Amino acid sequence: MKLESAKKILKIFGVLSVISGIFTILTGILSFAGGGMLATDESTAEMGVTALALGLILLISGIITILQGIFSISASKNSAKIMPAWIIAIISLISNIISLISSIKNGTSAVSGIVSLLIAVLIFVAANTIKANRNKEAVELAHTAPQQTAAPQDTNPQV
Repeated sequence: MKLESAKKILKIFGVLSVISGIFTILTGILSFAGGGMLATDESTAEMGVTALALGLILLISGIITILQGIFSISASKNSAKIMPAWIIAIISLISNIISLISSIKNGTSAVSGIVSLLIAVLIFVAANTIKANRNKEAVELAHTAPQQTAAPQDTNPQV
């Protein structure tokens, strides 16, 4: 993948991640609030606790998604800031693999999981391209930098 393409991918998916994260957090808040209301009644307490747990998971997922978006946008503008985006991309990749396996194991639709995994792979490849290019630039810079020599030492000190 070319560097410019990687930066565009990070920027586009970064913006989409921020938007998606906001909606995920809003959904988590609604689930959390609904679960709180359901948990107060004995007949719906179990469903309420489940909704509370789901709301908490959605809040955490939304925060991670927003962080991924912010770090991706930042790295698309300044490759020196690639490490947080790269680390979040790895976490997202692992999370999506686990989610996909869970969906397949439970017999639920894996379409959403496959799409999420493909997006996570694309973001990781883009972040990895920028990281590799940055490392290559650092090595080239180290080889082209003038070598500093120590000042000559006086072998005959005056007393």
